[in-house]
Amino acid sequence: MSDATWLIDQARQSGLRITRQRVLILRALCELNGHASAEQVYERVAAHRRDVDLSTVYRTLERLRDLRILSQTDLGRGFVEFEVVASQPHHHLVCHACGQVQDLPHGYLAALASAIRRDLDFEPTLDHLAIFGLCSSCRAKAWTEEIGKE
Repeated sequence: MSDATWLIDQARQSGLRITRQRVLILRALCELNGHASAEQVYERVAAHRRDVDLSTVYRTLERLRDLRILSQTDLGRGFVEFEVVASQPHHHLVCHACGQVQDLPHGYLAALASAIRRDLDFEPTLDHLAIFGLCSSCRAKAWTEEIGKE
């Protein structure tokens, strides 16, 4: 079963009506293979069909996000990105200075989710999170520059 077929089946099982436009959007997501903006999905779909507009792409991506088939994350690139929810959640560390994106295993956030459930009686959705800060290279560069000013 191809990734697109699996994704279409997931959407159908979640109660989403599968239209020709939605099939194209789901296939485009699979072709983009990872993080994709609504505009990137739209460009891919528009190459095949001109009758799908950007608002249809946004609505479909948001609906898939609401069904937890997709996750939505801001990786600091000026737009939100969508990605198919994997069997194991994953997260990212994003450097403010150089823009490097590093994967963060879910185990680091599993303890946080547990504490939130226990202490605040709240069920967090931690499928795909970005944490911003400074990578080790940029921290070292900033430290070196600070020492040079003294």
